[in-house]
Amino acid sequence: MSLYLIFGVLIVHWVADFILQTDEEAKGKSTSNSCLIAHTSTYVICWAPIGLLYCITNGINSLHLFAFLGITFVAHTVTDYFTSRYNKYLWEKGDTHNFFVSVGFDQVLHYVQLFLTIKLLT
Repeated sequence: MSLYLIFGVLIVHWVADFILQTDEEAKGKSTSNSCLIAHTSTYVICWAPIGLLYCITNGINSLHLFAFLGITFVAHTVTDYFTSRYNKYLWEKGDTHNFFVSVGFDQVLHYVQLFLTIKLLT
């Protein structure tokens, strides 16, 4: 896996998971499945053009892109379903340290999923 691909994944994930996530989605995904699905849908849509460009420039079958998007949607939704609820509990409890530990672990889970999926499909 090239360093450019690794940097690209880090940047796209940051944009899709933080910049494009609305305040309503960030606050609501721990209690509202519609907010959660809105967030993870936007997240996956953000990956589509980047993934298509990657497939074209690397001669990868575009069916792999659809598999990547599907796996990523399911994995991101399941991860955020659990971590957002646990993070809300920690925040409301005032356990700031463990809240940020949990947010960091959530990010590690997302990166592991992304890199494993790319490795599996390429």
